[in-house]
Amino acid sequence: MAGLFLAVCSSFENAEADVSPVTLQTDMTTADIMTDDGGYNSVVATLTLTNTDSTHYRMMEVYLAVNQSGAAWNWKTEFTDSDYEELENNTVALDRDGSFTVKLIIYCVDLCSAGDTHSITVIGNSDPRWYDGGEDSGTTGHPNYGGCQPNCTDHAVPSDLSLSWRNYTNEISIVLTARMAYGSVIGCDAAASTGDNKVYQGNATLWGYTLTNVGWNTDTYQFVSILTSADGQNVGYWTVNPGMADGKELAGQSNASLTAVHAADGVITIVPANNATSGVYNVELTVTSTNGAPTAGCDFDVVVPGLETEEETAADPANETAEEETEEEIQEEPREVPSISLIPALLSIGLLAISRRK
Repeated sequence: MAGLFLAVCSSFENAEADVSPVTLQTDMTTADIMTDDGGYNSVVATLTLTNTDSTHYRMMEVYLAVNQSGAAWNWKTEFTDSDYEELENNTVALDRDGSFTVKLIIYCVDLCSAGDTHSITVIGNSDPRWYDGGEDSGTTGHPNYGGCQPNCTDHAVPSDLSLSWRNYTNEISIVLTARMAYGSVIGCDAAASTGDNKVYQGNATLWGYTLTNVGWNTDTYQFVSILTSADGQNVGYWTVNPGMADGKELAGQSNASLTAVHAADGVITIVPANNATSGVYNVELTVTSTNGAPTAGCDFDVVVPGLETEEETAADPANETAEEETEEEIQEEPREVPSISLIPALLSIGLLAISRRK
């Protein structure tokens, strides 16, 4: 029995130097990973390990290793089984002609910003699984013992990368791009539809704005408009309508189809109270994301013009000029009157002289 065992062992003396019989496959080669997806911020890749060895070893151990490169080289990764139970020492045991499914979880944390590109490379290091006793004890050329003996024990582990005889599987690479899951931007017009920022008691004024979904995912929004007065004027009877109904949906940037709607134009309707006091008022528009994007908004001032008073009229430079001209005319009038009154006096003197000659 011992001789037969040694003969069998000798036939696999150089097995460790061969290319690994284990191959790796992945369900993705590229992926988008969110930077702000509710704190999860991860992508799960499904890896399939297949052992093509049907004769040499009863079991094959494979240690999975990750290399990273990109904007941040140390993103957190985790290997689990199909039930998301963490693999002990990142190692999988494969039967002859067996396969195993591994979940590789990649987390976008810390140094992870929208637009970053990151590369993950996975490779397996394989090592035959040794058994104690008899015919299950492996082959000759065991790295620790120099040959197979009954009751030998495997002290080598596939994670020991210092061993030169290690058999490497093929590499698989996954390129990830960090994206902002949810985000929105609001741009308010610089002036009302009338071309300025004046509003009038009881009259509706329209003020335009544009809401854009700059996030990667589709989102819906709620709208709130608030009016305030720095002077503490009563704003209770004003009407300020944000112009879009709650629940407005906009497609995310991941949807590149021609029918995707990423932005929407809205109009704020502003109606001052009938007795609104003249002054400056501020309108603030706030848009809240249903899925947790940072609140977006804008604000602008509107002016209720005041009625001109007697003091304002008197202070008007045009009115002051008119008054000055009137005063000058009044002052010059007495000098013009005597020149006009000399005409009848001269006529009287002339008639008197004629009557005396007769």
